[in-house]
Amino acid sequence: MSKPGWTTAAGFLLLAASALAAAPPPPPSPMSPASEEARRINPADARKALANNEAVLVDVRDKGSYDTEHAQGALLIPVAEIPTRAGELPKDKLIITYCT
Repeated sequence: MSKPGWTTAAGFLLLAASALAAAPPPPPSPMSPASEEARRINPADARKALANNEAVLVDVRDKGSYDTEHAQGALLIPVAEIPTRAGELPKDKLIITYCT
């Protein structure tokens, strides 16, 4: 059985690009205004970064969805709260967000 957020949400895993600024960001998409600041990460790379304590996993869904089921170790910061709660996130780690 796969962990919630890994296989089913593979297309939604995002990695903050601040630590990976060497690679140019993808062109902006009208559907994704954050595309200039973040890039996609595959589940294997996400697992590796988390296992090496190089990243934190953030569930950006609402509290009800999180309470029902979430990936082990994921922090809950609903997407609407990210601007006001970003200071809670470590500055020395990759930030991986997911939703399902």
